[in-house]
Amino acid sequence: MLVSLLLQSRSLPLEVHLSQNEIATQVERVGEDFAALIATLDAARREIRDPGDAAASLLNRVASSADAMRQMADVIPGTAGQRDRLARSVESYAATVKEVEDLARRVLDEQRTYAQNVSFVRDEGPRIIQQMRDVLLDAEAGQVFQLVVATLDFASPVGTVPATELRNMVAALNGNEVIRANIPREIERLGETVLAIAAAKEPLENRLRELGQIPVPQRAELVRAAARDAYRSAASTVEEARLMLSIYSVALLIVVGFAAFRLQASYRALNRSHAELEQLNQSLEQRVAERTQELADALKNLKESHVQLVQAEKMSSLGQLVAGISHEINTPLLYLSNNAVLIQERLQLFRDFVAKCNEAFSLKAEEFKDRNAFQAQFIGALKNVKKMLKQEDLESCLQEAEDLAQDSIEGLNDLTEMAQSLKDFSRLDRAPVASFDVNQGLDKTLIIARNLIKHKAEVRKFYGDVPEIECSPSQINQVFLNLLTNAAQAIEERGEIVITTKRHGDSHVAISIADTGCGIPQEIMDKICDPFFTTKEVGKGTGLGLSIVNEIVRRHGGELKIESEVGKGSVFTVILPIGQRKERPELEGLDDAEALLAEDAEDNAALAEAV
Repeated sequence: MLVSLLLQSRSLPLEVHLSQNEIATQVERVGEDFAALIATLDAARREIRDPGDAAASLLNRVASSADAMRQMADVIPGTAGQRDRLARSVESYAATVKEVEDLARRVLDEQRTYAQNVSFVRDEGPRIIQQMRDVLLDAEAGQVFQLVVATLDFASPVGTVPATELRNMVAALNGNEVIRANIPREIERLGETVLAIAAAKEPLENRLRELGQIPVPQRAELVRAAARDAYRSAASTVEEARLMLSIYSVALLIVVGFAAFRLQASYRALNRSHAELEQLNQSLEQRVAERTQELADALKNLKESHVQLVQAEKMSSLGQLVAGISHEINTPLLYLSNNAVLIQERLQLFRDFVAKCNEAFSLKAEEFKDRNAFQAQFIGALKNVKKMLKQEDLESCLQEAEDLAQDSIEGLNDLTEMAQSLKDFSRLDRAPVASFDVNQGLDKTLIIARNLIKHKAEVRKFYGDVPEIECSPSQINQVFLNLLTNAAQAIEERGEIVITTKRHGDSHVAISIADTGCGIPQEIMDKICDPFFTTKEVGKGTGLGLSIVNEIVRRHGGELKIESEVGKGSVFTVILPIGQRKERPELEGLDDAEALLAEDAEDNAALAEAV
């Protein structure tokens, strides 16, 4: 029974949570796309134009949502009844989407043809009228003009001309022998187009109205409700299994306690029976004292090793921070230096050009006795200026200098952003406890850890509208940095890191950092936050990173939750209170190792400010 409860209490896979969220997102997106499709088609009808690629794109997105719903619904667990309800709602939604696709494509084709016919009447009507006037058919040209005007009025959304009047006017033109004798082909085609417009307007409006009444959002909402119920049922099953597992564990502890009590009674009887033996061991006290002294020395050595390992973890974190910042700063500095050299070379060319210009324009006619000599000297100087302008291509040099200056400005902006991010990350100019925006803190931490993450993972951010919290900003930034570093190190080649922030109840916020790394085996899940526990090779980790994170979150009155599956990745969720809290406990009274654990975040922030 315990084994069965243990299996049932395992956390739902990450893909189940993602599929549930994706279904909700897809339902909202489908509602927006369907409304946008109806609005686009209606606008095209009112403006008498081709709906264009926008309507086709919206239709394709609505049509493809059915397959996406099926794929996500297959992942959601649940009972047989819940799975059947979910499958039926998905198939009902797919049938509705198919109906929308067929009807919408028909409306698209009819609207396109309708717009083309109206455009033909509007563009070709004046040409036919002019052609009739050229052959002195002014009266008949007036009839055609009335037909064109009436057709355009009828085609407009607020037209007043009835379709029967258009048909009568076309019949009158077709029966006119004079028109048929002179320009029969143009009038025949114009009449056919007018009749097509008269016949297409009302069916097109009816189909568009029918399309708007198809309950696509309602069918999608049924899918979301069925998926939500199945998801909640699966999550409830896990929670019930965990509760029952806790109850059986407590019962087992009670049984073990009773057995320990009985063993203790037996142990006392055994002590009484061995009283004689204790009297014979007179030297036992001396040996116990010696052993106690040895244990005391060992404990002292252990504390010293503890302090050294904590210091090593701190220096390792500082080293990673310095390496990343150095790399990010060195890159813009290199091309700033190169740009300065190139700009200096271009300035020398402009200096020579200005010198030649000064030489040409400093010539004065009164300094020459012969005016022809002055003109020859002046023309020669101008030729030298023009020659230099051509040979050195000063216009391109000027453009290149402007581009180099712009690149240098962008590099300086990058350095300024890095310096501001370091300052915001450290927060040394603020009180130990202050208001803190977790979204901005995550962005600043991502800039600090950019060199470590950019080669390993793509970062996706889903920030919610969360309020500022009361905390120690530098310590919370240390938590974010440690979790992002662990996520990047868990990814072997290339993966993804997903950061999500949202409200957690009325008084807390939740920050989740998920990765697609190697994952954590369930058998060591309970140990990963223990001090000195690590899965890395010897010499590559002290096992204090998550311990420091857990300690900082606990001191802030929060909670650290961990979900992981081997081969798929891990999710670390930090839950922190929103409202103002009491000042954190002072470090006085702690031993050296605990003090280092509590001060590690401030030391990292101090180094960031120094850089």
